Amino acid sequence: MTVLLSPEQTVHTGMLRVRRGQPVCVPYRIRFLGPADLPALEAFRGYIFGQLPDIDAYFPETPEFAGLHLGERGVTLGLEAEGRLIGCAILGLPLPGMPAFVDDLPGTRPAVTATAHMASCMVHPDFRGNGLQRLLVTLRTLHALGAGRPHLFSRVALSNPRSLSNLLAGGFLVRRVLVMHASGRLRYLLHRDLGAAPPAWVPGSERVFAVPELDEQRAVIEAGWVGRSVELDGPVPLVTYARPVEAVPALSEDPLPQDAALEVTP
Repeated sequence: MTVLLSPEQTVHTGMLRVRRGQPVCVPYRIRFLGPADLPALEAFRGYIFGQLPDIDAYFPETPEFAGLHLGERGVTLGLEAEGRLIGCAILGLPLPGMPAFVDDLPGTRPAVTATAHMASCMVHPDFRGNGLQRLLVTLRTLHALGAGRPHLFSRVALSNPRSLSNLLAGGFLVRRVLVMHASGRLRYLLHRDLGAAPPAWVPGSERVFAVPELDEQRAVIEAGWVGRSVELDGPVPLVTYARPVEAVPALSEDPLPQDAALEVTP
């Protein structure tokens, strides 16, 4: 399924207020990138990869990954300021027969054509602190809805708690802890179902674990808990899990006693 979008169309505009921690006033715009933007996109992604303190934050991708998400297998939002690319965010739109994040979801799984992947999202380090990642999550969420894909998925490295925080704040929930392929790299599998109401929580069911406590997290997930928030202020990120309230079918009540008789007046 090729997505046809004009790269000339502006999706969103705004003003950057922070650069390297200092106040600024820099206009920006967000648009869908097209094939002609591929060299700039690859150069920007290469720069970000080179700046990562821990390369584990991103799983190695195939060389054609970025190009395939310029219309053929999804879309890519580009964030531009000062005449250059300062951010990008990919939304994958998988089709049957393709590898899909939904394959790792425990329990009942939606059709792959009802899902979308919140994939690679990058912001230039000079402009972090402007809330851009959360904005890019919101814009991709709206695009997924417009594409008829209400089930959103993402994979986040355990070494990337900031992105985990942004996605959980955007309504995602931790559903599994994955070991990726032979590399042994660890990822949280996140899911958001836009067709369902946000869960209510069993009172007192909260359990808090440090990110490295893998066995404990896997145990509560297996027992029905989901991760709903992360605390970043301490020396180690802490993930809070809670148990959703199970849906209980309401009993229908007959307004009349079973032995009541209706009187009909002629």
